[in-house]
Amino acid sequence: MRPNPRRKTRFILATTAATLALLTSATDLLAEHRAQERIAARAARRLKPDGPVNADLTTPLAGLRTLAGEVGDVEVSAEGVHRQHAVLDLTIRLKDVTTNGRSAGGTATATVGYDQVTRRLGAMGNGMTASGQAGDLIIEGSIGRLGLPVAVRATLSTTRHAFTITPTTVSILGRSVAVHDLTELPATSTLRDELTPRTVAITTLPHGVTLTSAHTARDGLVLDFSIAAGLTPDTGGRTT
Repeated sequence: MRPNPRRKTRFILATTAATLALLTSATDLLAEHRAQERIAARAARRLKPDGPVNADLTTPLAGLRTLAGEVGDVEVSAEGVHRQHAVLDLTIRLKDVTTNGRSAGGTATATVGYDQVTRRLGAMGNGMTASGQAGDLIIEGSIGRLGLPVAVRATLSTTRHAFTITPTTVSILGRSVAVHDLTELPATSTLRDELTPRTVAITTLPHGVTLTSAHTARDGLVLDFSIAAGLTPDTGGRTT
């Protein structure tokens, strides 16, 4: 029986298509891997963290896009970044990044551990520990000679370049009292003077980066930022 030339042609075309798809996929993965390595290396040089830096390209066919000068959407995470006498974990998400270091903007989050938050509370933090609950900051410990257990709830607010911790209520001996009513509890006199709002300025933000909100999470105090379109925050040059 003589072979069908049409079947042979279809087989050759299918094999060629599969080979091209495999090569394209391999090229894409290789280019994507190299781009991620370069972005992570640049972020590491800029941020100088204690821990690892990871970069992910989240746009489909991101590797092939780099050949045309586009990277697409990028997420960079770094652990142990030192800023303003604090150590934080940072995640940056940028849209439509190009290989010449520009983007369509994005967002960032910085998480500060509660142990560091406690140290920034000054005298109010002496002998007390910070944690989070429903987005608010909770400061718990003992006060006075009798070591009375107390819990302070504080709200968080932000401006473009600072966040403020504002104590709102105090729970002591099973009774919850608004901070402005503490005069009714003489035992809290030493604490009352410390329960004033505390503002922490963020003075090292790159151009185009703005603080938008603050809240508490399981791992610590989370600061949210917006990033304007233009040069990516950690650059003055290329990203890949």
